[in-house]
Amino acid sequence: MNREEKVQFLINHLDNIQPCQGCGMRWSTGDYECPHCGEDLDYNLRVWAESIIDTLSP
Repeated sequence: MNREEKVQFLINHLDNIQPCQGCGMRWSTGDYECPHCGEDLDYNLRVWAESIIDTLSP
């Protein structure tokens, strides 16, 4: 997988995060925008995914 494919893979798999065992709240994915103000979060998600890839890469 190239870097872009890895970034997209991570973003696409955010919905695999398990819900809170205490209250059942689930990570909300799919909208890619802030639920409070509507700001686009794609840049933030990409920065997060790239930092994970950098940490895991040899």
